[in-house]
Amino acid sequence: MARQQQEQLTPKQQVLRDLEDARVSLAHHASLAAEEWSPRAVITRSFEKHRALWIGGAALAGLALLKLAWPSGESNNRRDNFFATAKNRGLFALLLSPLLALGRKTILNYGSQLFESYLRQKVSPNGPDAGTV
Repeated sequence: MARQQQEQLTPKQQVLRDLEDARVSLAHHASLAAEEWSPRAVITRSFEKHRALWIGGAALAGLALLKLAWPSGESNNRRDNFFATAKNRGLFALLLSPLLALGRKTILNYGSQLFESYLRQKVSPNGPDAGTV
């Protein structure tokens, strides 16, 4: 039935219909490409692939931001009892201790996953030394 309709179409109508089909297909593939290469998708894939680097970079950026936000206390025109260096160090320790704990936990989890995947690749259940690790 569809073939009979194609035979009844003139060559110009067939070309126009093929062109419309190609446009629909192109629009579909363009939307898939836009979703695939959107900044959010690219950053998500990068974070999944390089999680430790992202955490390290965020920690360094946070340290740099904190260093810029709080003065060092080396200026002579400040009051010594308010901008003492020990207070700033205590504030840094207070702010960074949860970040370091989270980073340590994440890095240990990531390392254990890498080690487990390495062991699974090296020791397969079908291999000759399946019982040894």
